[in-house]
Amino acid sequence: MARTNAPKGPTHEVFHVVGEKENARWTKIGVGWQHSDTDGLNLVINYSPLIAGRTVVRKIKAQKEAAA
Repeated sequence: MARTNAPKGPTHEVFHVVGEKENARWTKIGVGWQHSDTDGLNLVINYSPLIAGRTVVRKIKAQKEAAA
C-alpha cells in the first residue's frame, strides 16, 4: 500500500560545518526526508568530510520564506 502523504522531495538538508559563527563554512553534503510520524529522518549523504567539523541537519524552508 503506497502512502499518499509522503513528501515528494526532501524535507531537510544536511551540511558539514567548519568554523564558528560568521567564520563558519557550510557545505551541503546530503538531504533528508522526515518520517510520516515526524519522529525521525531518512538521510542520504553524498559526501563524507575528511576534516574536523560538525554535521548539521536543517529543515528546508519554502522558497518565499528563504528569500525574506
